[in-house]
Amino acid sequence: MALFGRNDRYGFNKSNNGFGDYADDNGFENEIEEDEVEVEAPAAPSFTPAPLSLKIVAPKAYEDAKEITDFLMNGNTILLNMDNVDRELMVRIIDYLKGAVQVVGGMITKAGKATIVVAPKNVDISSIEAMVGSDD
Repeated sequence: MALFGRNDRYGFNKSNNGFGDYADDNGFENEIEEDEVEVEAPAAPSFTPAPLSLKIVAPKAYEDAKEITDFLMNGNTILLNMDNVDRELMVRIIDYLKGAVQVVGGMITKAGKATIVVAPKNVDISSIEAMVGSDD
């Protein structure tokens, strides 16, 4: 005697490939019915360009570079007044800002003896570079 008695007792025989009465008549139709749903395309968003803003900043400490970077990341142009900043601090701030400018794809340029302009990529400051370059 087999372990479970006759092989066809549990529906395992050659005539139904081991799936009992469920092999051909499973109660499901073979075709998938698709519901047609009309989908409207979303309306194009209306973008209004953000107003350009100029921030004038006179940094006092290295920590001010973070605030200047936040202005830049928000699309603002920054005019830095470095008159009262010692040389070592000025170099550190400018190095920090060069990294931020690289990330956002903006520009940084010297506009005067102690004045730096930092701009996001949507602001062209190349005319400042040309004017300053011709004065030197």
